[in-house]
Amino acid sequence: MRIWLVVVVACAFLLRVVGIASYPVGFTPDEASWGYDAYSILKTGKDQWGQTFPLTLRSFGDFKLPLYAYLTVPSVAVLGLNEFATRLPNAVVGTLAVIATYLLASELFKNKKLALISAVLLTASPWHITLSRGAFEANLTTFFLPFGAWAFLKGIEKPRWMLVSALCFGLNIYTYHSARLVTPLIIGGLLWFTKGELSLRKYKLPVLVFSLFFVVALWTTFAGAGSRGADIAIFNPTDKWSAVADRRYEAVLGGLPDTLSRIFSNKFIYTTKLFATNYVQYLSPEFLFFQGVGEWTYGMIPGRGVLYLAEIPFVLVALWSYLKRREKPLSFILLWILLAPIPAALTKGPGFAGNRSAVMMPAIQILSAYGALILWNTTKLWRGKKKWWLYGYVAASLFLIGSFAEDYIYHAPKHAADSMLYGRKEAVEYVASIEDQYKTIVINRSLSEPQIYVAFYNKWDPANYQKETKDWLRYEAAGMSFVDQLGKYRLGKYVFGNTHETENLEKPILLVGGVRDIPQNAKIVKEVKSVDGRAVIFVAGK
Repeated sequence: MRIWLVVVVACAFLLRVVGIASYPVGFTPDEASWGYDAYSILKTGKDQWGQTFPLTLRSFGDFKLPLYAYLTVPSVAVLGLNEFATRLPNAVVGTLAVIATYLLASELFKNKKLALISAVLLTASPWHITLSRGAFEANLTTFFLPFGAWAFLKGIEKPRWMLVSALCFGLNIYTYHSARLVTPLIIGGLLWFTKGELSLRKYKLPVLVFSLFFVVALWTTFAGAGSRGADIAIFNPTDKWSAVADRRYEAVLGGLPDTLSRIFSNKFIYTTKLFATNYVQYLSPEFLFFQGVGEWTYGMIPGRGVLYLAEIPFVLVALWSYLKRREKPLSFILLWILLAPIPAALTKGPGFAGNRSAVMMPAIQILSAYGALILWNTTKLWRGKKKWWLYGYVAASLFLIGSFAEDYIYHAPKHAADSMLYGRKEAVEYVASIEDQYKTIVINRSLSEPQIYVAFYNKWDPANYQKETKDWLRYEAAGMSFVDQLGKYRLGKYVFGNTHETENLEKPILLVGGVRDIPQNAKIVKEVKSVDGRAVIFVAGK
């Protein structure tokens, strides 16, 4: 069994690390920000905004949780500031998640076969592979949460593991906003699962350690990190509750007294209905098996379920078995799955957000593996037909995995390029090669936080960058949410703003922007093309 586990883990690492600088295509501002924050901490002990060893990262104004940046410091120190070094920590953590899944399933169900199948399913998971190949912090929880749960269970017999569990759970609440909400709920589930076997008095140090992490997390939430959650929460709708007011007004116009209309059209009813709608979608067959995620961001592929179609019978059999046996370990796994969509359901957006619901892994794979093992054991009744059933199912599964690989390598890049902001690297590197010929370089804000690309690809001195960001803080004083909402801001000779407004800027000027961002009197010197051959970024002299 150990040999097979080594093979599975090796495959998991290769699937997550080979070609990560190129796949997923493009490099998002968030990824560049993770890398540059790691570079800045490495060089100065401060993030890009000059905060010493921060517990939250301001980033562009969205206040990210910091663990991914700290995990990236070693790879940047060894490999330099580049896409591979920035994405590598996630590939490593994604591989460790496979080991953690094996350990957790083995400890919960006391079944090595089930544990190995769980590890295999996570290894080949299109959901997990895609999240593991970019600098996507949502993926970190797929290791820390199951490893923390495994250490918790081990800690009942060997108390030293409970401290490891406390550290894992504590670190997990600094990975991603969804994990911050789900982690205490999972701990509550573990306490329920182990009731009668656990004495908190015996584990004072682990309780103290996790409590320290948790209290500091609460403090950072109120000190700034909560602004992101408040901005995207369904309790803060973009229309400022106008939908509720319009519905109430419509009822009044139809003759319903305002007092009664308020009973049926109010903030509580609105948010409850929206939460329920959001929640159900993450447990639907549409999300799990057919359509999958709703956006091309995070390297994922819309139109493809986050689980394979071949797993449908596994999940159904597991649920059917649970209804008959009510096995307690499976109750815990189902509880995990039911808790996982809560953060995603509480947020605004187009829905089907694979990153916000990533906390469902690896519980959903363990559930699938449970059903797969039952089916395998059932085939023993088929006698000689067993091997042919197995061969057929393996062939179908390999076809589905191959179909995902073909989609990911040959089709997804063309469709994901715009969402993953392909072309920023090529544009910035070209500009850097000719910047000595110009006094001012104006990059249009339409390129989405262009300053981070300049800093990342030019390996801008963090100490100098931190001096400039002090001025950029005026975005917050002006009531703006993001840095690139400022009318104009600078980084050395680079000016970020409107490329049509170049008065009073020192000439010659180089302009960088989209097709509508370049004035007619400017001479285009470079067209940066997307994967499909479209010109997406233009560089022009003036």
